[in-house]
Amino acid sequence: MKRLSDQLSESWKLYMMIFALELSKSGMTKPQIMVIHQLKEEPQTIGDISKKLELSYSTVSGIIDRLEKADLVKRRRDLKDRRLVWVSLVHTFSELQARFPYLKQEYLPNIFHGMNEEESEEITQALSVVNMYLTKKYRSLLKERGKVDEHFEVCD
Repeated sequence: MKRLSDQLSESWKLYMMIFALELSKSGMTKPQIMVIHQLKEEPQTIGDISKKLELSYSTVSGIIDRLEKADLVKRRRDLKDRRLVWVSLVHTFSELQARFPYLKQEYLPNIFHGMNEEESEEITQALSVVNMYLTKKYRSLLKERGKVDEHFEVCD
């Protein structure tokens, strides 16, 4: 079991290092991408974004400052409650995907260029089993703590 855990950890670390190198070409950071993804459907408050990303309010506010300077997001005070600040994308998400290809869901799978279909299928099946066990553990921990995660979805 330790080898499995070590391999998963190493794979995740390598995947994130590749992602970081790809992002560095554009000057964007992973947290900035995470914020943009939160805003792709609708405007959000800084508080909502910070809760969903599990980052502090001040961290998210700083990320938004940088995205605002890059003309990617804008802030708007709520008309009814001036204490609320809404953040939205300046451009549509699809326009941003055209400008920044790594925002596309299919972008990172290109890192597996050269892998044949059989290898891909074997790894996908093995990861499905891993995800099943991780999902069971996650749900067990939530139940143990009396929590529910309505945003959690299992990939098939």
